[in-house]
Amino acid sequence: MTRTEIEDGAAWACRVLRKPEPAIAERKPTQAERIAAWSARNREAESTATQTRSAVEQTRRDLHVPGSAFTVGAERYAADGSRWQRVA
Repeated sequence: MTRTEIEDGAAWACRVLRKPEPAIAERKPTQAERIAAWSARNREAESTATQTRSAVEQTRRDLHVPGSAFTVGAERYAADGSRWQRVA
């Protein structure tokens, strides 16, 4: 079988089964292009405010409560607003 016979058979099957003709396959981006796109999305996401006002206010309150800063097991807010438990 040659490539043209295969393509003709695929085209015939598409017509018989009333399927749309396959579009030209898109070129897959290279690794460098994927990394560049990811980096651009990441920079855009980081440029927006990552902390909510309530997380900042809670952190500010926690800093001024005596003994809460250094107790083991105390939960603290990280810069992204997630909570971390002090283990040591």
